[in-house]
Amino acid sequence: GEIVRQIGEALRKKLIPLGKLVSLEMGKILAEGVGEVQEYVDICDYAVGLSRSFSGSLIPSERPGHVLLERWNPLGVIGVISAFNFPIAVYGWNSAIAMVCGDTVVWKGAPSTPLVSVATAKVVSEVLE
Repeated sequence: GEIVRQIGEALRKKLIPLGKLVSLEMGKILAEGVGEVQEYVDICDYAVGLSRSFSGSLIPSERPGHVLLERWNPLGVIGVISAFNFPIAVYGWNSAIAMVCGDTVVWKGAPSTPLVSVATAKVVSEVLE
């Protein structure tokens, strides 16, 4: 959860420049471009909170002297393909949750918004370094 929190914080610092890039490259008005990045920031905050509930639980069993253990396991590799009309938000919705679950994320950004994809990936990779 800590890494996803740091990603959210890094995105907050780049909110306006990334929002302007979405607006320039995709054609949204500036408020919607900034809102697109804010979606990713918000889902990072949500995923951090969610990460605290993945520890599993002990559930009483009907059999005497036994308990059931609930355990969360990563799925593996998560592929995200984002469309041009939501070039950051779709990636954010999927990647933040996948990261707190321990999954690897592979992202194919929309071909019509390559700069948004590269800039967002750079922000994330700087946190991961």
